[in-house]
Amino acid sequence: MTNYEHSESLSHRKRFSDGMLDNDLILRELAIEPGQTVVDAGCGNGYMTMLFAQQVESAGKVYALDLNIDVFTSTFPDPLPANVSVMQCDMTVNIPLVEASVDLVYTATVIHSLPREKVADLVCEVRRVIRPGGVLAVVEMAKHDTAFGPPFWQRYSSDELQQAFPFDPVKTVAVAEHFYMQLFRVQPE
Repeated sequence: MTNYEHSESLSHRKRFSDGMLDNDLILRELAIEPGQTVVDAGCGNGYMTMLFAQQVESAGKVYALDLNIDVFTSTFPDPLPANVSVMQCDMTVNIPLVEASVDLVYTATVIHSLPREKVADLVCEVRRVIRPGGVLAVVEMAKHDTAFGPPFWQRYSSDELQQAFPFDPVKTVAVAEHFYMQLFRVQPE
């Protein structure tokens, strides 16, 4: 079984949002091209990392970042595709990539879990690693009551997310019943 085929059998290691998001819609909206460099920030089990790896093809690169990479590495044992690198790091402190080297930073159901004061640190790191004109994609839960997910007070509305990230908002897309993806264009300061 290849790592890509294995990505279809992750039901035993899911985040609360896994299986709820419209991944095909997300991929269409991101419009990832072969040869691009993508960061999956807060990659969790790596399901999206593997979908991104297919999109960038062998000429591209996907960096899977998380504080705890054990779930990823136990889900996708070696060998990983050559275009995937897994890194354990705190994306609010130091993303271990060179400046202006990334086309897309994608993060799903992560921002609500960051202390509000750490979001500014994440903004600095995203601005540092992303190429001018690159895209930041943030998937979060809508700010309304649901029977699952983070507490209401932790959630961001799309307006609050746009206030927290001082980048150019491009589009807000509903990617599931209770989830949205906010796309930002990152320009140099």
